[in-house]
Amino acid sequence: MASTLSILATFTIIRSTFNDFIPKEIRDYLWSFIRRFSSEFTLVIEESHDGSSNHIFQATMEYLGSHVLSALAAEGFPKRLTVGKSEKVRKFTFGLDRHSEIVDIFHGVPLKWKYNADFNTNTNNQHTSESRWYELSFQKNHVEMVKSKYIPHIINTAKKLKDRNRMVKFHTSSSAVNLDHPMTFDTLALDGDLKKTIMEDLDSFINGKEYYKKIGKVWKRGYLLYGPPGTGKSSLIAAMANHLNFDIYNLNLSAVNSDSSLEYLLLHVSNRSILVIEDIDCTVKLQNRDAGDPTASYPHVQVTLSGLLNAIDGLLSCCGDERIIVFTTNYKDKIDPALLRAGRMDKHICLSYSTASTFKQLAANYLGISNHNLFCRIEKIIEEINVSPAEVAGELMKSKDPKTCLEGLIELLESKASEATSKPEEGEGGNNTKQEKGCKSKGSNTTNNDSPNHNAITFLTVGPDPMTVREYTVKPELAPILKAVLLKHGDIVTDCSLNSTQCRSSLLEIACGIIQKLQAAKLEDLTEPELRFMLASVSDLESLKLRVSWLRKRLDQIIEALQLVKQCSALEEDKRKILQEIEEIQKELGSCHMETLEKEKKTLRIQEMEAVIGTISESISTNEARLSCFYERSLVDGLLCL
Repeated sequence: MASTLSILATFTIIRSTFNDFIPKEIRDYLWSFIRRFSSEFTLVIEESHDGSSNHIFQATMEYLGSHVLSALAAEGFPKRLTVGKSEKVRKFTFGLDRHSEIVDIFHGVPLKWKYNADFNTNTNNQHTSESRWYELSFQKNHVEMVKSKYIPHIINTAKKLKDRNRMVKFHTSSSAVNLDHPMTFDTLALDGDLKKTIMEDLDSFINGKEYYKKIGKVWKRGYLLYGPPGTGKSSLIAAMANHLNFDIYNLNLSAVNSDSSLEYLLLHVSNRSILVIEDIDCTVKLQNRDAGDPTASYPHVQVTLSGLLNAIDGLLSCCGDERIIVFTTNYKDKIDPALLRAGRMDKHICLSYSTASTFKQLAANYLGISNHNLFCRIEKIIEEINVSPAEVAGELMKSKDPKTCLEGLIELLESKASEATSKPEEGEGGNNTKQEKGCKSKGSNTTNNDSPNHNAITFLTVGPDPMTVREYTVKPELAPILKAVLLKHGDIVTDCSLNSTQCRSSLLEIACGIIQKLQAAKLEDLTEPELRFMLASVSDLESLKLRVSWLRKRLDQIIEALQLVKQCSALEEDKRKILQEIEEIQKELGSCHMETLEKEKKTLRIQEMEAVIGTISESISTNEARLSCFYERSLVDGLLCL
């Protein structure tokens, strides 16, 4: 042991003496002389090259930084590493400490890296600067492979790593801040097929550099996001930015003084970025090219349509790569068609009102649940009314208790359904400001002729093969119901304020249509908004002096029954929670470490909860008894003379 230590000490002294007394130039010469007899070849990559920063050095630092941790398990791994993080990157960055070595395997060839650093001194032996360089050593027969494949591989990999790790920024015309938005495609509430289509389109774009070059097009893509407010347009943009790790440039056209100012701003938009123009239809009044003098119609115009078209699709758009342009609007049909054509807006994405699918995604994100006994009711109502994902999310954030949140959401949906029945219908040619689920815009020429109007009485058109019951002509499928109504209640339109037989026939068809729906349905198939729609129609019939109070009374009874069903569900949920709590207490009582007094308290607690369960069970039984007539018989039982 003593001899070994003596040898090591001697070697250390010799090495120190060699470095201290032999000049660096002579040392370098000796090492170069020795290397002449070696088959190993070394490339030196210095920090600077020809008076400027060496791009290969920076790429090597990025590349090796991603490999050092994975090399720890390998033989000969570096014993010392550096670690750091700046505000410009998302994750920690690792690197080799000075005079450390690491081996990289590329195409089965071992390539040894060594990081060196030394201080430069002046005549007064003072440190003036630091020189840094990497040494890459390999067998001479691999020189061509390293030059043509390995070094380009390092540069390309380093670029991808740098792009992936850099912090996304949000830019305006005057400032820039880090964008730490948490929205991703995993948390974005969007119909599954649409989400998948968007992600595939983005991935295809980001990997399409060679394709765009081949077809001679600028490497950019345009997206139009349209739909009602609160449907997730801004959230989708944030998810796109996080998915691609692109900066966002928010362009406010109303703050731009002229077309030339717009060009200046776009020249300073970096590559790998998303240019966003929100509410393109109302940001500024873009002068249509077919109009006359723009200053006459719009004296305050700042940016012209022509200027915007040239900026996003003219020669100016060639000054950059990997760019995405996003327009958002609530009203697609207000935008000049020239802005929407392929090549400018390549993909038009409709973000509409909540569906059952988006509701389930929001419930999973906000409440952490994938199913609940209230889901069925919510899904039925949500398909019949217009409610934005933002409104649904707002309700789901009000409490951490799923049941409380879902009940609050049901109240919101039912209030919206009630509002829909109470609002007067817009007259012909009226300004319909409410967008349909299909993303039809305000003022759209497309109408939904299949949507029933529950806000007023509609005189239905009799089909091609009508049937006559007494003097009234109705659809064949409604004729048996009308006969049964007349037999049971007499001529209910005798006192009607409308004298025309055709009009009276149409009113009878409305009443018979409601009865037909109730006759074919079970209690659990109906929703309260649907029943209130029917009730609104019956009220309209009564306003025209039809004798249908018996039908209104039955609808009130069915609505009351639905509320009992709701109460039963709530009581069952309370009962389940209490039983679960009793089970947990019983497990604690089984513990041998619990004191006698504590056991007595818990036993008493169980007895109290069992008494509560008994009361709940009685309430459930009472409600179920009242509901039995609706489960065992038809919903129109007793209304007709059959």
